[in-house]
Amino acid sequence: MPIKYRAGLTDAELISLESAVNFTLPIAYKNFLARMNGFHLTDPDYGQLPLSAVEDGVISFDRLFGVDSEEECNDLISFNNEFISELAFIKGILVIGEDGGGNPYVLVTEASKDGVYYWDRTHLHESDKINIYDIAGQDDCGHLYRIAGDFDEFYSLILTGLPDGVEFLEES
Repeated sequence: MPIKYRAGLTDAELISLESAVNFTLPIAYKNFLARMNGFHLTDPDYGQLPLSAVEDGVISFDRLFGVDSEEECNDLISFNNEFISELAFIKGILVIGEDGGGNPYVLVTEASKDGVYYWDRTHLHESDKINIYDIAGQDDCGHLYRIAGDFDEFYSLILTGLPDGVEFLEES
């Protein structure tokens, strides 16, 4: 399974990103973006992450967003500008990726809620017999499920769930 990524962001680009999304990036996430400007899984184009809080015990993972003005659907800034207002009831939030089906991964820095969450924006797990969310959705935005304590833990979870022999390929 190749994982395709873009070359990392420069310090100036990271500062510009923080300004554009009005969010101070945690050091671990900033370091990731300096190494890789996002990535996506290919062949198959999704992976699975464990989440015991939903019925099947797993959720899909497809990509971590980067800054990409040519593809708005994969662009960190565009995605946040379009959808983050739905989570205005949470402070310190940034959408950083998605599952491939419209359910984002959200980095939260608000005290007592900090971590990485799976946002069930499409209500995929709403009718599950097991549905133990950590942050209740408001105004029909969907619930959020905490899956990691910080970005490093989330990134490790992604890598652990990938098959052996995964190859990272830089896109040109």
